[in-house]
Amino acid sequence: MTTRPSTTTGVVPTDIDVPTVTRIATEAARQVPGVCAVNPASVRLHGRSVGLDLHLITWYGHSVPAVAEAVRHAVTAGIAARTGLTVATVTVTVDDLLVPGVDVSAAGTTG
Repeated sequence: MTTRPSTTTGVVPTDIDVPTVTRIATEAARQVPGVCAVNPASVRLHGRSVGLDLHLITWYGHSVPAVAEAVRHAVTAGIAARTGLTVATVTVTVDDLLVPGVDVSAAGTTG
């Protein structure tokens, strides 16, 4: 990854692409308690700004609004820290809610 000096954030990578932002966003979202699975629906890069749409599957027993807000925060912080990009928006859609011990996630594990 090539870098260039930045006056506000230190060193900023210059070769950030959609797959890199997608990977960082997915990793950050998966770390949030209550998230079972993450599917990045779209990533839009506009210069030094990015917008994301994420689809989640969450575990029953977790507050969906709280999980969504935690995902927004984690994704924004992760992308900013690892790329220097400004996150303009993170839209979170919860597609399903799984019950631990009853439902099986897409990864084949139970909660």
